[in-house]
Amino acid sequence: MIPLAEARALIAENISPLPPQLAALEMAFGRVLREDICADADLPAFDRSAMDGYAVALDDNSEKFHIVGEIQPGVEAEIKIQRGECVRIFTGAQIPAGASQVLMQESVQTQDGFIIPSPRSRTTHIRQRGEDARKGDLLLKSGTRLGAGELALLASLGAVSPKISPPVRVAHFTTGNELVPPSATPGQGQIRDSNSTLVGAFVRQFGAEISRQETVPDDFELLREEVERDGDNFDLLLVSGGASVGDYDFGKKLLNVLGFKIHFEKISLRPGKPLVFATRGEQAAFILPGNPVSHFVTLHVAVRQALEKFSGVNAAWPPLKSRLAEDFEFRPDARETYWPARSEIQNGELVVRALRWQSSGDVTGLTGANALIQFAGGATEPKAGDAVSILLLEVP
Repeated sequence: MIPLAEARALIAENISPLPPQLAALEMAFGRVLREDICADADLPAFDRSAMDGYAVALDDNSEKFHIVGEIQPGVEAEIKIQRGECVRIFTGAQIPAGASQVLMQESVQTQDGFIIPSPRSRTTHIRQRGEDARKGDLLLKSGTRLGAGELALLASLGAVSPKISPPVRVAHFTTGNELVPPSATPGQGQIRDSNSTLVGAFVRQFGAEISRQETVPDDFELLREEVERDGDNFDLLLVSGGASVGDYDFGKKLLNVLGFKIHFEKISLRPGKPLVFATRGEQAAFILPGNPVSHFVTLHVAVRQALEKFSGVNAAWPPLKSRLAEDFEFRPDARETYWPARSEIQNGELVVRALRWQSSGDVTGLTGANALIQFAGGATEPKAGDAVSILLLEVP
């Protein structure tokens, strides 16, 4: 067995980002930016009013000001104001020459074409040219996942065809004679397939797409034929089941026959010890241990890293610190452990609760899981209030 840290290093070393592509801005949500984006001009590009009001000279101490014009957003301010003058101005409009302060409309009285201000402060209510960014400033780094805010910034910069990563194509095969579809009623000795749903949801959560998903009996030749049919039509191959050493666990054999190079086949991890990782050219593959909790953990601590490497995203690692909200029945182990948990905000503090974990096959223990608590191998039983390391899967 190798440590998880060593396994993650091997994943990082053996996967390269997919070639980037240009995409329309409206198609880029959730994708990973593959170029640095710099300001193409000062932001704002001109001094602009932050309020509806009247533009005056800050140091003009006249008792009243003659309204000599009006400036609306979207038009060039061609007027120049003199001492004792002002212009009516609206939020976002360009500040005219000679003006250096905007008096809020609530702070003045209007009378016969003049304004009479209330006692004035030195607050200008002006957004200065370049106060957000200067031309050439780096605003978005390559490796940033594009959310609504990032897309809005790209739009404001005119970057309407950003260079992004394509979605990672994932082929997923679930193996097992005992499996039936979720919609079926299991017979004696059968169970519903939950891993296909788990993997499908996980893949989509991290911006990848399922190119093919099949359930195959424990038949090596049939599985080999099904995978070979896909050829190069996937970037990442996932096989659920077949990672251990039973008579029907032929994951390693499959990868060898298909020409993959195996980089590791067992890691010091609970749950998820029999995890196999391999590559073939630019493709990668994992043979995942069949139990759903093992699936859940290995997807987040290993497969997620592969998706991030393919996408060129800045990886979300290492775990962060949180306070354990309550005691739980901890089972010590020599392996590094990732325990399904629920994190939440209490009184402004991030706390975490371990979820019930009967066994690696207990899918009920994943309900509500948005974190994994990390315990080093040989860790002693933690207590409520202890600081623990957590891998945050979703923002609580």
